[in-house]
Amino acid sequence: STFIGGFVVAFVKGWKLTLVLLATIPLVVGSGGVMAVLITKAASRGQEAYAEAGNIVEQVIGAIRTVLSFTGEKKAVEDYGKELKKAYKASVQQGLASGLGLGCAMAAMFLTYSLALWYGSKLIVSNQGYTGGSVLSVIFGVLIGGMSLGQASPSL
Repeated sequence: STFIGGFVVAFVKGWKLTLVLLATIPLVVGSGGVMAVLITKAASRGQEAYAEAGNIVEQVIGAIRTVLSFTGEKKAVEDYGKELKKAYKASVQQGLASGLGLGCAMAAMFLTYSLALWYGSKLIVSNQGYTGGSVLSVIFGVLIGGMSLGQASPSL
C-alpha cells in the first residue's frame, strides 16, 4: 500500500517528473532487495558458526571427566577456536554486506535526489506548473514507494 500510495501522490503532484524518476526505481528497489538478501544470508552463516562452537563447548562440558582423563583440553580449545574463527569471518562478512548494501542503497537514493532536483529545477524555470513544493512531494512519493517495494521484495 505504501508503494501504491507513494506513486499516486507523485503522479498527482507532477506526472512529468514522476515519469523521469520511474527510471530510477529499479536501481532503488534492486539495491534495497540485494542488501536485505545479503544481510540475511550472512547473518544465518554467522548463527550456524556460533551454533557449532556452542555444540563443541556443550560436548566438552558434558563429558568433562573423559576429556580430562585423556588430556583433551588442548584439542577442545583448538576446535572451539577454529569454530570461533569461522564465526568471526562470518560476522566480518555480515558487516561488509551491511556496509556495502547500505552504501549502495544510499547512493541510489542520492542519485535519484540529484536527478529529481536537476530536472525539477528545469521544470520550474520553464514555467510548466511546478513549484519547489511539488518537486519535493514527487521526490518523496517516488522514493518512499520505491524503497517500500525494495523492502518487501525479500518477502515475495
